[in-house]
Amino acid sequence: MSHPSPLAVAPMFELPTQKGDVWSLARLLEKGPVLLAFHRGTW
Repeated sequence: MSHPSPLAVAPMFELPTQKGDVWSLARLLEKGPVLLAFHRGTW
């Protein structure tokens, strides 16, 4: 039995925005596929 790549599966999560709104992966997936990329700060 093959397992999905860890690059293809992300756990469900919610994150706050700077304005206090909440983004959830589940809500974004309702609209279609999601590409999630993390960018390290450069400060």
